[in-house]
Amino acid sequence: MKGPIPGGVGLVGLLLLLASIAVLTVVFDRGRFWWQWWRRRTSRGRQWRERLLAGGAGGEEQLEDWEREMAFGEPVLQAAAVLAPLLGLIGTVLGLMAVLATLGPGLTLPPGAPLAGYGRVLMATALGLIVSLIATAALLANQAARSWQIDGLRRQLRRGPGVEAVQERRP
Repeated sequence: MKGPIPGGVGLVGLLLLLASIAVLTVVFDRGRFWWQWWRRRTSRGRQWRERLLAGGAGGEEQLEDWEREMAFGEPVLQAAAVLAPLLGLIGTVLGLMAVLATLGPGLTLPPGAPLAGYGRVLMATALGLIVSLIATAALLANQAARSWQIDGLRRQLRRGPGVEAVQERRP
């Protein structure tokens, strides 16, 4: 029942740890990206309006580049959202098998054995679900922000240089 991670079972616990590190890395990267995206909205908006005023040349390519930047890390989050609960379940099953092996053929606790330690086998499932929850929440938040931004920019591109772009150009 012992492994390198409390409640984990050797390789499964290590894989859960790596999945959680990958998810947290992507979450922090996406947070940094969106923070910088909104901090630079004025200069980026000005460049975008100038491109629209010039006839929108290269606008669709720019949108594709931005969308690729915005979607960075989503495959990692998708994989973690699916695989982490499965890894947790495998860890729990392996932990239960170890517990049953210690109980012996009569499935009885040895005299004086504390029962509290046997609940640790469920830790792998809990960790898998927590990693999956964080990955799913981050994935949905990133997809929503990406869709919101790209849809707005695409509407501006289809509409062409609107009244607001012409008004901002006037001194």
